[in-house]
Amino acid sequence: MELSIVLPCLNEADTLEKCILKAKSQIDKNKIKGEIIISDNGSTDGSIEIARNNNVHIINVKKRGYGNAVREGISAANGEYVLIADADDSYDLNEIPRFLKKAKMGFDLIQGCRFPSGGGNIEKNAMPISHRLFGNPLFTNMSKLFYGLKYNDVYCGMKIIRKNFYNKLTFFSKGMIFCIEILIKFKVANARTDEIPITLYKDGRIKGSSHLKTFTDGLQTLKFILICCPKWFFFIPGSLMLLYSLLNLFISVIANKAGISTVNILEFGTFFIIGIQIIMLGLFSTIIAENLGVIKKNNLKGFFNIFTLKKSLLLNLIFLIVVYFLEFNGTTIYEKEIDDILFSFSKILSITIIFNSFFVSLLRIQD
Repeated sequence: MELSIVLPCLNEADTLEKCILKAKSQIDKNKIKGEIIISDNGSTDGSIEIARNNNVHIINVKKRGYGNAVREGISAANGEYVLIADADDSYDLNEIPRFLKKAKMGFDLIQGCRFPSGGGNIEKNAMPISHRLFGNPLFTNMSKLFYGLKYNDVYCGMKIIRKNFYNKLTFFSKGMIFCIEILIKFKVANARTDEIPITLYKDGRIKGSSHLKTFTDGLQTLKFILICCPKWFFFIPGSLMLLYSLLNLFISVIANKAGISTVNILEFGTFFIIGIQIIMLGLFSTIIAENLGVIKKNNLKGFFNIFTLKKSLLLNLIFLIVVYFLEFNGTTIYEKEIDDILFSFSKILSITIIFNSFFVSLLRIQD
């Protein structure tokens, strides 16, 4: 079979038949060997009966969520290519031949683009202003910066994929995050992708309403993008904090001829330890992101070849012994008050790294 058309559905009785008829028309008109799959996510408004009356393939997805519905629909698809679109008539299914033609040129994923920046068009009242001016542009630009995606509309719900390529990957998103997860994972897997402009129409719902939860879905998306990009969210901020603590201490020493003050050393120690901890969180995040498949594997292979759990424990235990020896031996570095603070921060730092090392090792236990 050449093409499977997957329409995730949750109470789309107002528009479902119109979408099915458009899809059938394009299949027949262009002599496409295809099928239409309605991936129902618990409709109670007669959508299932409408689909059944139109003789299309229906699957019942018990686990709620857009991602679950789409993933189950793709799993049930028999086509070489799978086109995904919403069942609310906001995407024109007469565009099916254009997507399929482009995909057959050797692409693994073709993403639709509704925004003028990618040549698309959004009809009046077709998209909330908050999504149009803030949400989608924000997440699109963050995805470009953090992951190197080239799309101008990461949340477009109309796309076509090559199923064989999709089957090589694993996905976890249950909700709307799937829209971005699939783009990132195809990029990480070196897929050949492109984008084509489309028009977003005002959906045809009369009784129903949008399933997108602006605040909840937006927050989940922000969390996903940031946590799965440790370089920008952890490593750079942590490194900047370390640099700030060292520069601040150096400037304080130069400016204060009388020596380092208690405030200076407290500030230095606090920011230094926080910086180290943020970098350690970056290590955790990198391992998790690799396991989720949203960044390439072995990003930290060189690091872990040098800094093993055994070496970390040994070095920090030696460091702790030296610190305790200097402290109990009454060694003087600066003033007693300053020395006490330095010894305390040194012990806290060492113990923090030891426990973080155990946790990193635990995350990598299957490696």
